[in-house]
Amino acid sequence: MQAIEFESVVQDQSIRLPAAGVLSAGQAVRVVVMYEEATVAVSSPREDVISALCANPLVLPDFVTLFRDETHER
Repeated sequence: MQAIEFESVVQDQSIRLPAAGVLSAGQAVRVVVMYEEATVAVSSPREDVISALCANPLVLPDFVTLFRDETHER
């Protein structure tokens, strides 16, 4: 078994091989993917939705805000 080592970037959930002539269709291969974990801040989905709404508030036509007294009357 021979080894080919290269670095690549995943695009559309695929990795391009560097040399097209090395492998042939139907050839059995063993693939090992090594990657570095990205540090991503984990937040709850609710916080994401609220942050998105704060950044891009909904604009509704004919929306009338209620005053404090009106909300308590309801």
